[in-house]
Amino acid sequence: MSSVITDPVRQKLLLGAVALGVVMDGIDGSIVNVALPTMATYFDTDTGTIAWVIITYLLMMAGLLLVFGKLADRGLAKRLFLLGFVIFTLGSVACGIAPTLDILLAARLVQGAGAAMIAAVAPLLCIRYLPKEMLGTALGVIAATASLGFAAGPAIGGILTQYLSWHWIFLVNIPIGILGILFAARVIPGDEPEDRPASFDYPGAVTLFGAMVFCTFVLEEVAARGVTDPVILAGSALCLLCSGLFGIRELTTPEPFVNIRIFSKWRFTAVTIAYLLVNVIFMGVLYLLPFYLTLEMHFDLTTSGLYLLIPPAVIAIISVPFGKWSDRSGRRAFAVASCGFVVLYSAVFVFLSPGSGIVPLLTGLVLMGVAFGIAAGPASSRIIESTPPGEQGTGSSLMVTTIYFGGVLGTAIYAMLFTFATANASGIVSFTDLDPVTFLSGFHITMVAGLVLSVISLVLSAIVPDERTQAGN
Repeated sequence: MSSVITDPVRQKLLLGAVALGVVMDGIDGSIVNVALPTMATYFDTDTGTIAWVIITYLLMMAGLLLVFGKLADRGLAKRLFLLGFVIFTLGSVACGIAPTLDILLAARLVQGAGAAMIAAVAPLLCIRYLPKEMLGTALGVIAATASLGFAAGPAIGGILTQYLSWHWIFLVNIPIGILGILFAARVIPGDEPEDRPASFDYPGAVTLFGAMVFCTFVLEEVAARGVTDPVILAGSALCLLCSGLFGIRELTTPEPFVNIRIFSKWRFTAVTIAYLLVNVIFMGVLYLLPFYLTLEMHFDLTTSGLYLLIPPAVIAIISVPFGKWSDRSGRRAFAVASCGFVVLYSAVFVFLSPGSGIVPLLTGLVLMGVAFGIAAGPASSRIIESTPPGEQGTGSSLMVTTIYFGGVLGTAIYAMLFTFATANASGIVSFTDLDPVTFLSGFHITMVAGLVLSVISLVLSAIVPDERTQAGN
């Protein structure tokens, strides 16, 4: 087993290295959003296609977090963490100099793989090398730095894009990445491989990732290609095939990649789907809002970035206090309240228009932050608390995966609905050719769909009682 660090200075240095990686992940999770309209114009493409700049990154995070988490637990934590920094930095270079959208998307895949390594290993380093009495503080630092990074992303992205170019939202990672590699290499203890590492379910990992990829591809491309397009039909078939193979594999292997039997517990399934929908709606709205701010409100990029700073800033302020409050009084009321706020902000955006001024816009943005700030601790904790005895590790892994895959699905679903709503007889309309009336109509239609999803999340969250008040499942 790894030695626990007792020197307070070394403890802080380790935590600093972890925080640096997490804050970099957080920034790149949101820095791109504000630049999407500029990038759509630069590459002369539509809002649905440019959404792949977000989707490719988040998809790699969602699909590889569990993989790298299990590999790191086999005594590879430091090597994976450093490799994550290297790959993320090289991917950032490739993104920053990408001459075409295809090359940019390929580079985002690389960047996302590196980010997944960092995010998967960060909490494990704290668990492995810090004393138990520091664990709560350490995990709190991880959550806080991730939130701060996510909060700072839009503002940084807006300033860099407006005064330099969109390329710099990626190139700015280079000095941070180099610093992270040198710092982490020095302060993280060397790896100690496990004596008897557990077997790794490669078929389960591959089929799950395949199901995620083909599902996302179909959702994102169906509006452009049509439901009966051979590529869409093939993608749907491959998604179903991978899903079926994954289910069969996980139910028959003695050491599954994910123990899917826990989904037989309806309470676990309900709270997981509710939390997934909260993430779907949050990221879907966050994807579409920059286009609204640019085309309808005529904001410059710096102003748009500052407006998009509001939800994550609210999250960073209220998430920890509400998490502690729920520790004392139960999770259900907070989870239900958060879903109620999701319903409210979805309704606000359904009726949002430039003529209504900035007050409804500010109200919707603040409600977004309140909803997710309340949900962050209580709703995610409900997933772990609803898992059967002995499956808390699986529940924790699925909770993290739900966050990132919810972001993938949210971006893909909202992009798909908006593309359907704004297409004309000639096909998909590029962002530069969209008139404000057509855009606003598509925006409202998409937000109506989000409102429906928010009601479903509210119902699912409300029907599950707190586990502490129940004798069984």
